[in-house]
Amino acid sequence: MPFFAYRARDQKGILVTGKLEGAASEPIKHLLAEQGLIPLAVRQIQGKGWFPEDFQLFRKVKDEEIVLMTRQFHTLFKAGISMESLLTTLAHQTKNKTLQETLQRIQTSVSQGASLSKSFAKHPKIFNDLYISMLAAGEEAGILEGVLKNLSDLLQKEVEIHAGVKSATLYPKIVVGVLTVALTVMLVWVIPEFAKFYAHYKSELPLPTRILLGASYVLRYYGWAVGLFFGGIFLALKRYYHTPEGKFRIDQIRWKIPVFGLLAQKIGNARFAHILSALYKSGLSVPKALGLVEATIENEVMARDIRQIRTEIERGQSISEAMRKTESFSPMLVEATAIGEKSGSLDDMLKALGEHYDIEIHHMVKNLTTLLEPFLLVLIFGMVALFALAIFLPIWNMSSAVMHK
Repeated sequence: MPFFAYRARDQKGILVTGKLEGAASEPIKHLLAEQGLIPLAVRQIQGKGWFPEDFQLFRKVKDEEIVLMTRQFHTLFKAGISMESLLTTLAHQTKNKTLQETLQRIQTSVSQGASLSKSFAKHPKIFNDLYISMLAAGEEAGILEGVLKNLSDLLQKEVEIHAGVKSATLYPKIVVGVLTVALTVMLVWVIPEFAKFYAHYKSELPLPTRILLGASYVLRYYGWAVGLFFGGIFLALKRYYHTPEGKFRIDQIRWKIPVFGLLAQKIGNARFAHILSALYKSGLSVPKALGLVEATIENEVMARDIRQIRTEIERGQSISEAMRKTESFSPMLVEATAIGEKSGSLDDMLKALGEHYDIEIHHMVKNLTTLLEPFLLVLIFGMVALFALAIFLPIWNMSSAVMHK
């Protein structure tokens, strides 16, 4: 359906503008009137800038914007505002144009009789399965307010973890990037100048010098081939990673990387605890909740273990018993799950343990730069030592030969 731009005034006389999807201008005017707005002008718009309508959904909506929108959604819903007015207000408050247009489409869908979760489900590129399922569970059980609160808290934790890891790895990335640029400059421009000087050296050059001269020659004259080689490896690994077996094997290796592997396991356990707690509290059955957890877990090793847990539960086993047969979950998480099952407080126990992992992850991320500093120092020292030996050993040998004559 086409979009219509409108200008209207609310009950206080404040000018309101926006866009709505509809079959014609008259239904749009009726819709605005139902929302307590006085239509001033409604006109059909053809497109949005240089791109067709379908391409607008590919504009990025940040996770932080989804979190903020969900928190505002919870606040407005708690205040008792009608759903149509609530969605209109959310759209007006949102600065991101893609999210704004999406909320307007959702508002139109809801006003035409569709359920809230089904209206959100029409936009899977912005709202994932977890988001939709929690909304559906909240609608069905009549606990939408609590679900929105849990959902906003859950999304906030995800954003904080990703932001922390990104911030902690920024310094190492900068160091490695600077070293790569410095290495390239040395090999392409500096070493060739020394090579001219070494051409007069009659004895065999030291091994570090020969390695550096060889690397410089290859990079200068066959740099394109080196680029194609590594580019081909990268594309092959990327293609392999997008296969089920490839993703599983590479994720297995990732979990064994010092520091980062342990951090990834803790993040996986925290996500499992938080998401399963929120879904279980929302009224979803354990198998369905585990299916959604599996879909949101990025690591294929843990995803396969969750799949195995679902199978065992369907055969009659408890969650904790099924978890004990896997390797992805910490003993603490397994025991907490067992206690929660026995006491009938599984959601509270998982939430508490998830918060415990959040603290551990926060400390790990905070100390990540400190943990990586020895590795970075060794890398910098090794590079400097290699260049120093390669450049000055021949000069030292020449000087020694002259002094002995």
